[in-house]
Amino acid sequence: MKIVRLVALAAAVAAVAGCATNNTESKPVPDSALVASHFKAWDGKTSSLMFANEEPLRFSSSVTAADKLFAVFGMPSLSTVKEKGIRNPYLRQATKEQVLDAIRPATSPKAGYNNDGSLIAYNLIGGGIGAAGTAITVLGDATFDPRTKLGFAYCFGKKTETADLNDAVQKCGEKVTGLVNSLFQPTTRVLNIGFGQVRAGIVRSGTVSKVGEIFIGTEAYATDGYAPQDRGGYPARIVAIPIQQKLASGVGKMTGAELGEIGPVEWAELLKQQLPKDMAFYLPNGDQPVAVY
Repeated sequence: MKIVRLVALAAAVAAVAGCATNNTESKPVPDSALVASHFKAWDGKTSSLMFANEEPLRFSSSVTAADKLFAVFGMPSLSTVKEKGIRNPYLRQATKEQVLDAIRPATSPKAGYNNDGSLIAYNLIGGGIGAAGTAITVLGDATFDPRTKLGFAYCFGKKTETADLNDAVQKCGEKVTGLVNSLFQPTTRVLNIGFGQVRAGIVRSGTVSKVGEIFIGTEAYATDGYAPQDRGGYPARIVAIPIQQKLASGVGKMTGAELGEIGPVEWAELLKQQLPKDMAFYLPNGDQPVAVY
């Protein structure tokens, strides 16, 4: 089933061991390897992304960048529904009612709570509580929460700028790839893993050089809808492309199969410097995701 592939995305980034050797990783890849892959949209008639953006989202003043991006994807904040409260099938199987309940606290100051402050409606999406939520939460890896196990790069392109959703997805993928290419001087590794790429390269800051490593998924979520109100509220084609930084550790680091020396906070600062105005992203960092909106 395709719903398990988000789990595979995260697993694949952690399983590239044996694909490289130390004596070749410092060499630049050929220019042909820098070209963006072919990106495509996940198939399916509905998604949480679609339901969340049928009209321009209006965020509460105190909402964080990460919670805004969760809401754009139709997901609840981690302060409302704790880690593992939703699972990977939610992005494709959640109903419109579940999505609107999930994002209500981010889009209305006091919505989502009863008079006594207790949560309402979240038994539909968290923890497998209640019959309605079981079909959403039981499927898939119980440890995989898309808010904490994988990041996404978002493009909020105007509908007039692309021919259709496929065009919007490809253009967004090219932006993400170009952004990563611009940070690597040079790019030293490009691994194709079927539904994405792991790219690594040297990142230079003054006299300091580090190795950065990041996964870019080639299967994106996309929908026709509207940009959030604070981004203009215009008719948009919204695209979300999986990304995940990789920090080398353990055996992978010892063998040279994992190269990354840059964590999520530093990655976010690097990406932020050259981020196009119509893009945003969050990177996984446990229960403290790092986001730029």
